[in-house]
Amino acid sequence: MPVKTKTKISVKAKPKKAVRSIASLKTNHGDWKNLVQGFVENVFERLSENVSQKVHAWVRVLKLRTAGFILVVLGAFYLLIGVSVYLNSVLGLILPGLGYVTVGVLAILVGSLLGKSKV
Repeated sequence: MPVKTKTKISVKAKPKKAVRSIASLKTNHGDWKNLVQGFVENVFERLSENVSQKVHAWVRVLKLRTAGFILVVLGAFYLLIGVSVYLNSVLGLILPGLGYVTVGVLAILVGSLLGKSKV
């Protein structure tokens, strides 16, 4: 006679599987958050680096132009002094100090004309 054995049928509970998928969604959400946060940080870092490089280049050009302007002003100053001394030595026989007055008046006229011009 055949022996009857009881066989157990195991059924996995589906709610546990659903709970696992919700937990995995939460970790995936965290992964997406980290990915987006990393991307945004990278964009801001590159933008900051780009702006910093442009500012440093602009400051370097500004320093060179300022130094050039100062040298041009000093050169023009000494040129005008030289011209006025020369004119004073030539015209000083007629009226002492006439060279200085002539160069001063010309400098004032040129400066006022340049100041009024619309560039």
